[in-house]
Amino acid sequence: MSRWLKLIVVRVLLVGILFLWGCMFSASIDISGIWTGTMTWTSGPATGLSQPVTLDLTLVNRTVSGSVRLVSHAMSTFDIPITYGRAKSVNLDLEASGQNTMVPSNPTVFFVLEARYTSDTMTGTGTQTIDGNAYDFDFEATLTTPAPPAP
Repeated sequence: MSRWLKLIVVRVLLVGILFLWGCMFSASIDISGIWTGTMTWTSGPATGLSQPVTLDLTLVNRTVSGSVRLVSHAMSTFDIPITYGRAKSVNLDLEASGQNTMVPSNPTVFFVLEARYTSDTMTGTGTQTIDGNAYDFDFEATLTTPAPPAP
C-alpha cells in the first residue's frame, strides 16, 4: 500500500473515531414526566408480590427531583420526596425518603432505585427500607405522562 493511501486510510479512521466519540456525548433523554409501573418483591415476606409504583420526575441537567408514590395498606397510596436523583447516559439513580402517613405509627420509608431507561421505558432494581427493615424489588415502568415542552 502506498504511503499516500495509508495516510488517507488513517484520516478516514480518525474521522470515524471522532464521530463515534461525539455520539457518546449526544443529547440525553429527558425523563421528566410521570412514570407508572410495578415493583415485584424479590425478598422478604411479600416475595413475588407485585405492587404499583409511580415516579413523578423532573430532570434539570443531570439532577432528578420529584416524588415516588407507593402503595400502603388497603391499596391506599402515599408520596415521598426524592432526596437524591441523578440521570447519566441511560442510567438513573435515585433515593427518596419520608413517612408513610397512611399507617398510624408513621413508619419511615427509604426508597433506593437503580434503573436503565429509554425515552419511554425504565427497568431496574431497588430496595425499600421500612423502619430499618430492607426489602429488595425488581422494577419496570413506562412513561405515561411526558412533561409539557419548555416554553
